[in-house]
Amino acid sequence: MNDSIQILSKLLDASALRHRVLANNLANVDTPRFKRQDVLFRDALAKAIDSPDGSKVTDVQPRVSMDTVTPGRPDGNNVSTQRELGEMTENALLYQFATRAINLKFSSLTKAIKGR
Repeated sequence: MNDSIQILSKLLDASALRHRVLANNLANVDTPRFKRQDVLFRDALAKAIDSPDGSKVTDVQPRVSMDTVTPGRPDGNNVSTQRELGEMTENALLYQFATRAINLKFSSLTKAIKGR
């Protein structure tokens, strides 16, 4: 598979997972002692892309991580509706970018196959 298609596919998978995790954070905004979670993926993907052995991209997997750094409210919950909505917006833009980029790649491949 083409490297850029592989990277974009990984990005789509990670963005979809991140959307589910952020939605779960929002669903638990009023749950006492709930700790927000996020998906760690971008740094690992960037390292894999920059590595001399580009095949490492296939090994990169998104990882759900609990946020223990963000301060919590008195009930122990550290979810901020504003933050989660902002993160969801950013994530949606990343997903849209990857979708458009992969569609362009496949469109180019289709044109090449058809000889256009």
